[in-house]
Amino acid sequence: SNILLCTPHETMVTRPMLYLGLGLALLASDLCLLLLTLNCLSWMNILHMDLTFIEQAAETIFAKQWQLYFQTATLTWLVLVLISAVQSDGKVGVSSDENKEETKEKKYSNGAVIMKSISIVVLTLLTPHVLKPHRHRHPILRRSLIIRPQSTLVINNQHHDGGGGVDSVNTNDEATITSSVTRQELVFSVDNMTCGGCGSHVRNLVEANLNQQQQEQSSSSSSMSIDKVAVDWRAGVLSIYGGDLKEFVDQSVIIEILKKEGYPTSFLYVN
Repeated sequence: SNILLCTPHETMVTRPMLYLGLGLALLASDLCLLLLTLNCLSWMNILHMDLTFIEQAAETIFAKQWQLYFQTATLTWLVLVLISAVQSDGKVGVSSDENKEETKEKKYSNGAVIMKSISIVVLTLLTPHVLKPHRHRHPILRRSLIIRPQSTLVINNQHHDGGGGVDSVNTNDEATITSSVTRQELVFSVDNMTCGGCGSHVRNLVEANLNQQQQEQSSSSSSMSIDKVAVDWRAGVLSIYGGDLKEFVDQSVIIEILKKEGYPTSFLYVN
């Protein structure tokens, strides 16, 4: 087979083998690099498409923890490629003394191909881990990551003692501060969305504005956080998920921006 073992005159990683490793790495990383690429194209107004199916597939892989199996398969792919490289180097070393220079050049060429293939697969596999610490810096990063949703339970920042008084809670406790944030969903009705490209454009506009609102409130005591913006263009519904949205998100600005772009919008409810 030319997939794992080859002669000294053949490349050790064929295109099907590389595509297999890349596919496994994409699945193992919840399709992060694919989503990042398509979201970047959409953000730059180069390509607008409905990513609902891809996002749902990524969420399914994450929810069912299938990525653990794909990660194992990807690591197996890497081990097999490295083993084949070692075996091929041994064959090249003992092949012949007549064409040492030619053999040496092909050995380095094959080694470069293997290193490039391994680098591509490893970078694809590590993409979500690299992006996750920076997900709040830009909507594209947040949109391309599948993150376990935070608890929707709201734990009050105060509790009553036996005599009916109120005991203060140490607000320096990070866990307490996090638990006091209310997870909410703001739902809007958006008209005139006729395709997935329209939905992608609407999401870009909303996320850009939310990012601007967050930056404007960064110096204040705002506890607003944005988890995800979802658009169902078929139903004409826009949903914003995050923390303390009702209190800090300026809904009128979002409605006005979408209206100017030809998408009449109205606020429906907060969930």
